[in-house]
Amino acid sequence: MKTFHIALMLTIALLTACHSGHRPMPTDADTLNLRHAQHLTLIEHPAYTEVQIHNPWDESKLLQTVFLQSGNSKNSENPENTRHYSQPIISLPHRALLFTATHSSLIEELGMLDAIIGVCEAEYIANPRIRESLAAGCITDIGSAMTPDRERIIGLNPDIILLSPYENASTYGNLESLGIPIIQCADYMETSALGRAEWMRFYGRLFGKGREADSLFTAIESRYYTLQALTDSLPERQRPTVLFDTKNGSAWYVPGGRSTMAQLIADAGGRYLFGDNTKSGSIPLAFESVLERGEQADVWLVRYSNSLRRMTLPDLAQAYHPYTLFSAYRDGNVYGCNSAELIFYEETPFHPERLLHDYIKILHPTLLPDDTLRYFHRLND
Repeated sequence: MKTFHIALMLTIALLTACHSGHRPMPTDADTLNLRHAQHLTLIEHPAYTEVQIHNPWDESKLLQTVFLQSGNSKNSENPENTRHYSQPIISLPHRALLFTATHSSLIEELGMLDAIIGVCEAEYIANPRIRESLAAGCITDIGSAMTPDRERIIGLNPDIILLSPYENASTYGNLESLGIPIIQCADYMETSALGRAEWMRFYGRLFGKGREADSLFTAIESRYYTLQALTDSLPERQRPTVLFDTKNGSAWYVPGGRSTMAQLIADAGGRYLFGDNTKSGSIPLAFESVLERGEQADVWLVRYSNSLRRMTLPDLAQAYHPYTLFSAYRDGNVYGCNSAELIFYEETPFHPERLLHDYIKILHPTLLPDDTLRYFHRLND
């Protein structure tokens, strides 16, 4: 029993449950001040941290509660004594499967690259260190996030799986039957850029890097505010209008008006053309609808993926000739970001200050006269 008790005190209790009830808060619990994240609550107890992940689609409910053991073996309190649900207790996760590339670069930045043993859709990962680990066999590609290779997952025997939840999901490809704890990473549903980035304080604690994550986020927040202050006093007439991306098949998907992209453009001193939309996700529109509103856009930002070379204006016209109808095309104010050569989608969710920097440099170059663009490039003729 003594051996069992010691082992128990060194574990993380991971509890996955959808419920709307809340148990009384112990008097010695301390809720951390999360300044931006809306779908996350961190409650620190003397011997463990309670993490409440709120349901983004129904804030009256929780997606999940996670108990993280703090490692204070001298304190008799532990998650097992307070949890309400019968769930297996697992060790501190040192072997993790990642279903989304967005978390891989953050975990690597926190010094926990060795904790990643498997990823989904490795072909879309641009981080060079993770690609090196994939090539060396230290990280395994487990296939599509929608239909992962169960046999590979079983063979890897991970401690934990990180995936992005979706609305009304009852199962995750029957992954629950494997008995591996699943962390539902709802950070992508935050509507502010700093709100999503603040989730690193949870992920840092999950991998035993809480202090490092707190320090990193404080630095990111400070830099973000410093950059934002450069555009705060700009009058409306000096804020350029902005159009995003290109047509994909029969629809043109534009970021919603409550998306992090829309907020970043506003903070960069721009006016997002679809900023009046109340959606936080992407909105499918007909080309004619985008042209009607965006024909006179001052700046056009295009995210694309090309492993061979950077896009040019002629490439854009060749892809779909009606793009030439936009003023931004004719004036040469189109900026592209090639995600095939840059760590864009892996880096910017948790480093929004870097993306804000690029947007300010594009929209108001005189505010950052000596700086260069990190992600975007101006499309040449």
